[in-house]
Amino acid sequence: MALGAAMRKPIAHNPSRIPLAIALICASFLSAFFLAAASNSTSKFWVAASDLQSGHQISAGDLVLVDLDLGSSTINYLSKDLDPVGQVLTQTVDSGEILSIDNVSSTASIMASSAVPLSIRSVDLAANVQLGDLVDIYWVVDSQSGELPQDPVLILGSVQVISTDGKSKNFGTDAAITVSVEQTQVLRLLAATTQGRLVVISSNV
Repeated sequence: MALGAAMRKPIAHNPSRIPLAIALICASFLSAFFLAAASNSTSKFWVAASDLQSGHQISAGDLVLVDLDLGSSTINYLSKDLDPVGQVLTQTVDSGEILSIDNVSSTASIMASSAVPLSIRSVDLAANVQLGDLVDIYWVVDSQSGELPQDPVLILGSVQVISTDGKSKNFGTDAAITVSVEQTQVLRLLAATTQGRLVVISSNV
C-alpha cells in the first residue's frame, strides 16, 4: 500500500529553475538579434586598389568598394554614395587604405600631378634625400672658357620625392629620383634637362 501511494505521488518541480530557463531563452533570442544587427551594420566604402600619389586625379580603376563596419567613424570616409572619380588626391594613399574625405579635393587650386624621373649627378643631390622629402630643383649651367657665368635658376620648389635610388649615389654615379610635379610644370622641368645640369637640395631644412 505504501509503495502504491509513493508511486502515485506527483513529482515536485523546483520553482527556482523556471526563471533560469526563461533567462536562457531570452539570452538566446537577444544573441540572435545582436548578431543579425551586426551583420547588417556594414556599408560599402571606397578603398585604394593600388598606391596613389598626392596630386593624382582619381579614375575608375583606382578604387574598389569594400564592405566595412566603421562605427562612429563612418562620416570621415567616402561611402559608395559619394563618387570620388575625377577628384584630386591631397595626400598619398597606400594600397588597401580607406579613402578619407580629407584625402580628396575637387577644387581647381589643387592640380593633378605627374611622376617625373630624373637622373642627377651624385654630387648634385643633397645628402640623405629620402622618399617623401620635399626638395628644390635648380638649373645650373657651367660656364665655358670666356663665357660669362649664369646665375642658377630655381626651376621648381618644394616638390615631393616619390622614389629614390640611393645605391647609385653610393657608388659615385648618377642618382635616380622621381618627383611629383604638377602637370603644368612638367615641360618646364624636362626642358631644363636638355642642357646644363640639375641640382637638387632639401627644402626647409
